[in-house]
Amino acid sequence: MDKEGIVLYACSFSKILAPGTRVAWVVGPKDIIRKMVMVKQGSDLCTSVVAQALVYEYCRLGHLDGFLPKILSHYRHKRDGMAKAFRECLPEKTEYAIPQGGFFFWLRLPGIDTKELFYKAVDRGVAFVIGESFFPGGGGNEFARTCFTFASETECEEGAKRLALAIGDLGK
Repeated sequence: MDKEGIVLYACSFSKILAPGTRVAWVVGPKDIIRKMVMVKQGSDLCTSVVAQALVYEYCRLGHLDGFLPKILSHYRHKRDGMAKAFRECLPEKTEYAIPQGGFFFWLRLPGIDTKELFYKAVDRGVAFVIGESFFPGGGGNEFARTCFTFASETECEEGAKRLALAIGDLGK
């Protein structure tokens, strides 16, 4: 699909095998990959050979193929729990799509500055990443990113309730 040779596809075993694995791969134009290798070598020489060997052996023995359906089911359940909590607890004007990949929901809260909301939410014992962090050219002030990987369904519900209270604290 990349007709201009400007797209990089990056993945990590940290997300599909185990957190902290620190073994990843990138697909893209050779000249860009070569430059990335040079930068990596200049920063830390190489990824742990032990970690690479363990990941290679795990995959070679076919364990990843059996593990992926389990981990996908695990995270799908968590994602669906957060979606349910948002649907039941957050104001109707809140916009979000059910993620089809990744570990995050993007919320759009029309008329709400999420930087201001963040402090109210922290006071209520819940946090998110403000949208501005992802808009280097400015904007994103109505957006928030939430992660569903660690929280249980009960914690997601409690977090959504607290976020709704924080929104109420803003008077919106």
